[in-house]
Amino acid sequence: MRNRLAILTVAALLPLSGVAASVAVAGQAQAVTIGPVTVTGTVEDCNDGSSPDSVTIKAGTESKTDNSLAGNSNSYSVTFKKIAKNATVTAKATVTCESEETYKQNFPLKGSPSTDPVKRKQNLEP
Repeated sequence: MRNRLAILTVAALLPLSGVAASVAVAGQAQAVTIGPVTVTGTVEDCNDGSSPDSVTIKAGTESKTDNSLAGNSNSYSVTFKKIAKNATVTAKATVTCESEETYKQNFPLKGSPSTDPVKRKQNLEP
């Protein structure tokens, strides 16, 4: 009777250890390093003539903002770290001007083909 109980216990635990191993392997697969994607460019003044104040770009699950435009040049730079390798996402840029007017522009943004950083130039205008 003891042998039968031992065999049943081992038979019940083996599938569980296989599931745990599968979960561990899946967790390791998601830990792959992704190359950062930096978007830079210039921002045009708004239609009402006011200067740009900030640029916010949403790409995939990330949203990045550059607030350094006020009083400076019209150049911006944001870096994304969660765009999957070789994936193409639609980046949605919103420029906010001093007058609170906004304008939007969409563009495709491709993830790095490796762990190397990627730089993309995208000028924004109303």
